[in-house]
Amino acid sequence: MVLEEEIPRFAAWIGPAVIRYLFAGGLVALFAAAIAWCVQAVLHGPLAAGDRVYRGILAGFADLAGMSPRRVWALARLAVQESLRRNVLVVLAVFAVLLLFAGWFLDPGSVNPGKLYLGFILGASNLLVCCVTLLLAVFSLPADMKSRAIQTVTTKPVRTSEIVLGRILGFAGVGTALVALMGLAGWAFVVRSVAHSHDVAADDMVEVTDESGAVTGFTGRTSLDRGHRHRVTLDANGQGVAETGQGHRHSITRVGEGTKATYDVGPADGLLEARRPLRGSLRFLDRDGRPSTKGISVGAEWSYRQYIEGGTPAAAIWTFTGVTPEAFSDGLPLEMIVRVFRTHKGRIEEGIHGTVQLRNPATNLRSEAFPIVAKEFTIDTLLVPRRLGTVLADGEVKEIDLFTDLIADGQVEVWLQCLEPGQYYGVAQADFYLRAGEGSFAFNYAKSCLGIWFAMLVVTALGVMFSTFLAGPVALLAALSVVLIGQFREFIARLFESQVTGDATIVPGGGPIESLYRIATQTSITLELDPTPAVQAMKAFDTVLLAPMRLAAGIFPSLSALGTGTFVAEGFEIPFDLLAAHAAETAGFVLAFLIAGAFFLKAREVAS
Repeated sequence: MVLEEEIPRFAAWIGPAVIRYLFAGGLVALFAAAIAWCVQAVLHGPLAAGDRVYRGILAGFADLAGMSPRRVWALARLAVQESLRRNVLVVLAVFAVLLLFAGWFLDPGSVNPGKLYLGFILGASNLLVCCVTLLLAVFSLPADMKSRAIQTVTTKPVRTSEIVLGRILGFAGVGTALVALMGLAGWAFVVRSVAHSHDVAADDMVEVTDESGAVTGFTGRTSLDRGHRHRVTLDANGQGVAETGQGHRHSITRVGEGTKATYDVGPADGLLEARRPLRGSLRFLDRDGRPSTKGISVGAEWSYRQYIEGGTPAAAIWTFTGVTPEAFSDGLPLEMIVRVFRTHKGRIEEGIHGTVQLRNPATNLRSEAFPIVAKEFTIDTLLVPRRLGTVLADGEVKEIDLFTDLIADGQVEVWLQCLEPGQYYGVAQADFYLRAGEGSFAFNYAKSCLGIWFAMLVVTALGVMFSTFLAGPVALLAALSVVLIGQFREFIARLFESQVTGDATIVPGGGPIESLYRIATQTSITLELDPTPAVQAMKAFDTVLLAPMRLAAGIFPSLSALGTGTFVAEGFEIPFDLLAAHAAETAGFVLAFLIAGAFFLKAREVAS
């Protein structure tokens, strides 16, 4: 799974986040007050403008402080009734049609069908819910103003802030119902779609014997189902699993003997999971075996994964901490994603061979090498047992204990090396992890729906804010523009970091001026420019341009950052620290849009 940065603890994240929030909010408030003063100064003069802005600010905050929960609840109920009158529930019928036709167009024989179905369901739910609530939010208030229906509300003892908050809560309530219903339907659709089994015929299984003729196991294959088969390996007792394929496996049990033997095949295991990973820190050795801060670049524009060269001492090394016998009593369940870059085709159906070793970071004692074969688009597993071997200097293999001899103060190193010359392994820090536990897929799916709910709240509050001072179509365009700009928030932040640190691997290609230069000169973004005075000046100017862009990008909500569908689709449990951070970010944006909308609506004097 792509995880470019470690997820911080919420307790460590919230303090700096609140400071940045207050700083950005203060700047926006000062800018808005300055604009208001300039407008009033043109109309009434500088001194009168200052007095009007000051009184307007005091009146606005007094309006916010005097909100009544009963009046807000009444206005929210009106917003819900208005939504129902506009037949908003039709979107559920649209979602049902999508589910009906999805079974035709989604390929259950894909590389990872669970990821395919989950990605479709979560993406469709997010899009439909956000679109519906946004349309409700941006057109409701302007329609009331145009028909003068708002007059019947503002002539009552109702504050403008209550009107804004009531609309937000009402439309958010409708969106919440939609998220819940779509989430339940989507969960049932995914579980039903990926569920399947296989048959194993006695004729497809072959006995495996040793030199004395004794049966040591059975091997064969399953029947074809959902466009795939599994190779089967059983022990002498008839117990085993089908080889992992398309992201899942099946447990298989042999019942009976001889030609009358039958095989019980369990359900698909591994498609719908919620793994709890224990991740480590990554470092590299170069082709000469010397420490390196990164691996080899193979020319890929996206440098998330670094590569190690095969047939050399190059290695990728993960250091895991917190490894205890209590947490891993049966050994270390290591799971890994290894990408391959080939300089020659070779036997492509066999994969690329490599090894995994464990090393004690204190004594440098190494285990014997475990052979692996890198398989694209799948998660390889390796259970490191409690008792394993180490190769001595004279070539003798000695048995050692995992926790006594290889783990020091809860730390252990895992070394990955590629054996085939001319081939490369590509890895990232999140690609190797220890499986520390298993959560509930249903609960994990519900947490992913919570991410959709966060996005819906932000979009609803944004639409209501713009509807307080813009016409419906213009408010819709403004809201979509803000959402679109917010999608580039993380990219602008990483681009600014790359520009300031000079690390082109973070975002290759440089800032806007450098990118324009590369386009004009047809220079690849992976190539370093010569450090001439002109290039240095160009980079410095880019830094000056990116500084205000980085500051401004922080005030735009990023809906993609609030989404956690990737965790569910890839089979990882969503951390509560991440959900808490998303909840705090959502609350911050909703509060800011509420305050802004209340001030805008009060400035319009709709009751006049």
